[in-house]
Amino acid sequence: MNDRINITLLGGVNEVGGNTFLLEDFGYDIKILIDFGVKIDRYFRYYPRKKAPSTINELIMNNLIPNDDLLPIDDLYTHSWSNIKIKNTSIKIKEQISLDQLYPSNLDGILISHAHKDHYFGISFINRSIPIYTGKVTKKIIKAFYKSEIHKLDNNFKGLKWRTFKTGDIINIKDLKIIPFHVDHSVPGAYGFIIYSSVGIIVYTGDFRMHGPLSNMTREFLEQIKTNNIFLRSNTADDKQKVLISKGVKVLLCEGTRIHKGIVESEESVENNLEKLFQNNPFNFILVKYDRTDWDRFRTFSQIAKNHNWKYIITEKDAYFYYLLNKYGLQNTMKDPNIIKDDHIYIVINGDVKYIWQEKIRQIIYKNQKGARFLKYSDLYDIDGNFFFYLTNINRKLIKNLNFKKTGLFISSSIDPYSEEFYDNTNTIYAKLQEFGIPCYRIHASGHVLIHDLINFVKSINPMHLIPVHTEYSEFIKLLFSKYDIDTIIGEKNKIISFNAD
Repeated sequence: MNDRINITLLGGVNEVGGNTFLLEDFGYDIKILIDFGVKIDRYFRYYPRKKAPSTINELIMNNLIPNDDLLPIDDLYTHSWSNIKIKNTSIKIKEQISLDQLYPSNLDGILISHAHKDHYFGISFINRSIPIYTGKVTKKIIKAFYKSEIHKLDNNFKGLKWRTFKTGDIINIKDLKIIPFHVDHSVPGAYGFIIYSSVGIIVYTGDFRMHGPLSNMTREFLEQIKTNNIFLRSNTADDKQKVLISKGVKVLLCEGTRIHKGIVESEESVENNLEKLFQNNPFNFILVKYDRTDWDRFRTFSQIAKNHNWKYIITEKDAYFYYLLNKYGLQNTMKDPNIIKDDHIYIVINGDVKYIWQEKIRQIIYKNQKGARFLKYSDLYDIDGNFFFYLTNINRKLIKNLNFKKTGLFISSSIDPYSEEFYDNTNTIYAKLQEFGIPCYRIHASGHVLIHDLINFVKSINPMHLIPVHTEYSEFIKLLFSKYDIDTIIGEKNKIISFNAD
């Protein structure tokens, strides 16, 4: 038996986003991908809003997803998109699944850490024979995205072979054992992974933080890395694995997004700063931008609006997305705010029904006798009372119908300037609003670990080898952790890093 592993960094190396890592364990004869994201800002340079690729080869040629011809993976991508028409979705999905089953992949699975597109977007393109291992909440969020957008090649998440897990489960892929464990991040249901390979423990942090409202989750993850209690108590660890565990963590794949600079912040500080603003608030309306998946931020702004008797206005698409997460929410935190019950939340409708999500959210709201909470864009000019308006971009209808004789403010509160969900258009929005005398604040707390927390996290684990990912500052990280006698490996895209059993 050849106890050796290869880790190939296909994305997320010396860059923020696009995390995709191939793990080959020759001792257990297994191949898995850990995350399968795309570099979102690069992606949207090729495909701005409302545009989409026509083929998978087009994405490969543009270096947006890995070239499977250069990988030891057969049939990574779906075979059927070119044979599928946009109409008649049920036939489309059946054709896709049956065609992929004729050409099954030899990839044993894909682990998805959380529901940010720079970590999962690539699964839209994969062969439907490949199992997708992810948390239950992540699956719900991805499906909510799918249902609230038109079906196209880069929004093609039906027919996937889902394998969902929760914290503390033991994922068995052949002889490889993996424990997913929750971490705090800006999107609900984020996980890190403890992987018991044939050469020792591999830890992947995913994206995480220790200054958010659920920071205890990250601390529990750290404790599990140090103790391996779940695995040792499961009675599945053989003598060899117990010896490997006793040697500590072999490889730590750790995010380092903000390692070079930062400020001390928290979600609580966002709320406190908003409350300070409202103590002496001259504004009649506030336009606010944050990533749609940032449920903590949605809750914070919504609660401020409710506390001060302001309306909180969102679009139909956002309302349907949040309704789906309310409906299928597996965490109590995802049931507040509630699109149906919270009467301070208003929904702006955009003309006649063109899309499925428009029809569904209108039916749902009317069925619950909440139709009075629908607004037209034209209602914004003379709206009764003050309001927040949640936006992700500036559109003509909004500019046309805002009353700029009143005093407005734009608050940028995106997760990070790395555009995890959307291409970062904050400066474009701000420049347009400046034409109408709208000032801008940035009130924000990062979804990524702060410098001092990251140093303490890595020191506490004390891995044999550290591989920085999701960062543009690998060399800085190497210099920083050389002070602690930790071997930091600077990866290169598409280059194999091998480890043997000691």
